[in-house]
Amino acid sequence: MLFSNPLLACAFLTICSASPTAPSQIQLPKPVGKYEVGLSITELIDHNRTQPFAPNGTLVKLMISVFYPVTHKHHSISGAYMTTETALIEDNTLSSQGLAAPNGTFGKLTLQLASDQSIQSRKDKSTCENPVEYPLVLFMPGEGTTRLFYNQIASTVASRGYIVVTIDAPYDVDVVQYTDGSFAYINQTLWANDNPELANVALVAIQTRMDDVSFVLDSLSNTTLAQSLIPNLPASGLNTTHTAMFGHSLGGATAYSILDAEDRILGGLTMDGDLNGPPLLNGSSKPFMFIGSTNHTRENADDDPGSTWLSGWPKLLGWKKYVMVANTMHYDFSDYPIVFETLGITPTNGTNFLLGDLKGKRALEIVTSYVGVFLDFVLLGKESRLLDGPVKQFPEVTFEN
Repeated sequence: MLFSNPLLACAFLTICSASPTAPSQIQLPKPVGKYEVGLSITELIDHNRTQPFAPNGTLVKLMISVFYPVTHKHHSISGAYMTTETALIEDNTLSSQGLAAPNGTFGKLTLQLASDQSIQSRKDKSTCENPVEYPLVLFMPGEGTTRLFYNQIASTVASRGYIVVTIDAPYDVDVVQYTDGSFAYINQTLWANDNPELANVALVAIQTRMDDVSFVLDSLSNTTLAQSLIPNLPASGLNTTHTAMFGHSLGGATAYSILDAEDRILGGLTMDGDLNGPPLLNGSSKPFMFIGSTNHTRENADDDPGSTWLSGWPKLLGWKKYVMVANTMHYDFSDYPIVFETLGITPTNGTNFLLGDLKGKRALEIVTSYVGVFLDFVLLGKESRLLDGPVKQFPEVTFEN
């Protein structure tokens, strides 16, 4: 296992020295769980693999964000939602698609985080934090997006008591900014909708993502790296053998296919994704959950010829649930709803962004609640009424047999 971590000190410095919210900043809602949330960002390089969608010889370089629970009261800080340069790229990209997002729009956004400096009075010195082990969860975004447009979802899940690692997939997400300031952009030629080989491209992408997940788990099993990213870990570091994965779209397809390939992943959840990755040849008894948009049933899942719901769903031999959320479309399972609502901007044509009618805070609440209880079930063995069937708290959610 090889890893590179040149920005680690800088990442912590940026987070811990953040100033109070400036007038030009706009804060996203504070995570609603019982814990405050810290954040570290770093780069990992796999010297044993090359990128399939990049020029020959380009090594696999991944950017990851690590959201972790903070147990005692800490100073609240504002953390940038994305870097200034990436924010400008997203301003231009989304504006070209019909969003009123002039330069500087996404650069205003901040996350509500906790610094790594706990607030301790002299009387409290005997109650210093003891090392705590929280379950590890991995997340991957949809094709053509960025892990950063799931920051609010990830931080909310982390506030429930999980260490959530979001992983970008260079050259199939729209942009990845590395620690040296360079960028990896989506390979538009391969990912063009009129590419007759698109299903094969997606298959290669999912296999690559599966390898990325395994590499991240290998990397995080290094205690020195893990403890540098996450304060107050036990001496043994992270538990990377008892994890779960969730993802959106292509990231969700990865969470399905990896069940057969990665023993360390004990269960998977897809947010509005299809089963168009490597098939589960022998079936899997691991828990799996689909949470998807209106009318995205197994019978009409027709995103591409590689979508295998009718044959893939029976390969899930253990606990499985298939739920749909009313008034939603594909990107209601990202941060788009809460980000657009917080910024006070509206797409000129909402269908361009595949967004339904749910308000941003409600979409976030539904998505993170169901992701959270699924993780509780898989990693902690906790039961929840939300997984048994419809509840009054969430009338938007229906269950498919």
